[in-house]
Amino acid sequence: MSKVNVSAVWDRSTEFLGDNIATVMAIALPFIYLPQLVQSALQPLTTSPTIGWIVQLVILAMVIVGLWGQLQLLALALDPARPAAQARETATARLISVIIVSFCLLLGVLVLLIPVLVALVAAGLDYDAVVRASTTGATVPVPAGLTASLALFILFYCLALLVVMLWVGVRLLLVNAVIVEERRMLGAIARSIAMTRGHTFVLIGLTLLYGIVSFVAVAAAQSVFGFVIGLILGGEGPVTVATVLTAVVVAGVATAFVLLITSFVAHFYRAVRAQESADAA
Repeated sequence: MSKVNVSAVWDRSTEFLGDNIATVMAIALPFIYLPQLVQSALQPLTTSPTIGWIVQLVILAMVIVGLWGQLQLLALALDPARPAAQARETATARLISVIIVSFCLLLGVLVLLIPVLVALVAAGLDYDAVVRASTTGATVPVPAGLTASLALFILFYCLALLVVMLWVGVRLLLVNAVIVEERRMLGAIARSIAMTRGHTFVLIGLTLLYGIVSFVAVAAAQSVFGFVIGLILGGEGPVTVATVLTAVVVAGVATAFVLLITSFVAHFYRAVRAQESADAA
C-alpha cells in the first residue's frame, strides 16, 4: 500500500477545525472542555482522607464524559456531512465498545508492569506506605532491600517498556476511529495495526512532537498562570479562587490539543481508507 502524506493530513485536520468551528465548539465546550475543567479543579482534593474517593469517582465520570465528547468530534471529523445529532448518536452507540477495548489495552499495560512490581516486592516494598502516600500525597519510601542491580533492572526495563509502548501506541492510533466507523471491537486493534503499517516512524516523530508541545503548553499554563494568579489572589486550602481560575486556563489549553489530535486521527483514517481504495482499484 502506498504511503499517506502525513503533512497533508495535518493540514486537512486544521482546516476542518477552522471550517467547522461553530459545530466543533458546540461539542467541545460542554463535553470536552467542561470535563477537563472539573478534573483540573478537583484534582487537589483527590488526596483528601474524607472525600478523596468521592472526588475520584467524579473525575472518573468526567473522563467518561470527555471520552464521549471526543467520540462525537471523531464521528463528525470522519464524516463532516454527518449532522451533529447523528454524531452524538454514533458516539453513544460506540462508547461502551471504546471503553471495553481501552480497558483490555490497560490490562495489557498492567501485565507488562508485573516484572517491576515483582522486583519492588522482592526489595521489600511497603504496601501500607504506598497506600498512605496515595491518600496523603506523601513520598513513597525507598524499599530497604533495593540494591543497585535491582534498581538498574527496573530502570532499563522501564526505559525499554516506554519504547515498546510508544511503538504500540502509534500503531493503535486509529483504534477509536475504526470502532466508530467500522463498528468493530477487539478487532479494531489488528485493523489499526494494519492501517498504520509503513507510517510508524513518521507517526512516532509526530507523536513525540505533539507530546512535548502539549506538555510544555499545559505545564506553562499551570505553573506560570497559577503562580501569577496565586500571588494576586492568594487563598488557603487545596481549592481556592486562584486554583479554579488556573484550572479554567489549563482546561482550555488541554482542550485545544485534544481537538487537534482527534481531528488528525479522523483525517489520517480517512486518508488511509482512500489510499486502500485507490490501491484496490
